[in-house]
Amino acid sequence: MDIEAAYSQVRGALDSGRPAHAYLIVGAVQGAALELARRILGNLFDSHVDDRANPDIHWLSPEKKSRVISIAAMREKMIDPIEKTSFAGGWKAGVILDAECLNGSSANAFLKTLEEPPPKTIFLLLTESPERLLPTVISRCQRIDLDDSGRRGLVDPWLSQTVAALAAKDLAGPTAKAAAAQRLAAVLAAMKEKAEEQVAEELDEADDGPGAETTKAEADALVSSRYLRMRADFLHTVMAWFRDLMALVAAGPDAPLVHEKFRAVLRERAAHLTRAAAFRNVSAVEDMALSMGRHLPEAAVLSLFTDRASFGVEGA
Repeated sequence: MDIEAAYSQVRGALDSGRPAHAYLIVGAVQGAALELARRILGNLFDSHVDDRANPDIHWLSPEKKSRVISIAAMREKMIDPIEKTSFAGGWKAGVILDAECLNGSSANAFLKTLEEPPPKTIFLLLTESPERLLPTVISRCQRIDLDDSGRRGLVDPWLSQTVAALAAKDLAGPTAKAAAAQRLAAVLAAMKEKAEEQVAEELDEADDGPGAETTKAEADALVSSRYLRMRADFLHTVMAWFRDLMALVAAGPDAPLVHEKFRAVLRERAAHLTRAAAFRNVSAVEDMALSMGRHLPEAAVLSLFTDRASFGVEGA
C-alpha cells in the first residue's frame, strides 16, 4: 500500500470516530513508515508535528547500541506518560520506532496498555521486521504494509564510490584488493559520519520543545539505527553487483541487471568468471553481511571479503 492510500484509510477511521487504538506500520522506519506516522499525527493534533516538541506525543526507540528497548525505558517513556492526562486536553499518541527491538519483558509490560489504552490514545508501532515482534503484540494492532520497494540501494556520492571500488581495473592482486577494501571502508565511515550529523541536527532542531531532553545513550542509539540502515543499503548494492555478474554468467550477456549503467564493465568481468566463482562471490557477500551483523570490525570483514571475491579481472 502506498502512503497516500494508507493515510486515507487511517484518516477515514479517525473522521468516523472509529480508529484502531494501535497501528503496526511496516516499512522503512526512517522513510515511508515515519512519513505516514507524521501525517497521522498531524491529523490528530491539527498541526505540523515536531518529533520532540509536542508533550502529548511520546516517542520510544532503542536506547543502546545493543538495539534493545528495555522494560525500564518502556515504563518511563511510554506507559507512565500515556497514563497521565493529556497536556492539551485532547489526543495522546505513543510512537515506537524499531518496534522489533522490544524485548520479551518490555513487550509484555506494554501489552496491558496496548490492550486497554486510555481514552483518545493511539499507538503507532513502526518496524521493518514485523516477524521479530511477539504475536501477541501484532494481534492487538491493525497492520499497514507500505510499499518500500524504492528504499533499498545507495544514493550518491556513496553509490558512485562503492561501484567505483568494485569496478576498478586492477583488482587481481592482494595489494589491489586491500586497497579496494580500504575504499569500501571509507564509504562506510562517511556514511556513519553522515548519520551522526543527521541525528545531531534533528536533536538540535527539537531542543527547545517540552520533552526534548535526549540522553547520550538515546542519541547513540539513534545514530546506530540510522547508520545500520545505511549500511544495509551498502550491502544491498554490493550484493546486486555480484548478482549481476552471476546473472550474466548463468543467463548470458542479455540478462536483466540492477546496475544496468555498468553493463559493459559487468559483461567484461563475467566473461572471466566461471559459474562456480560467480556463486562463491554471492556467498562471500552473504558471509560479509552476517559478519557485520555480529559486530565484527568492519575493516577486517571487508578485507576478508575482497580477498575471497573474484572480481573477473584475475584471468583477464
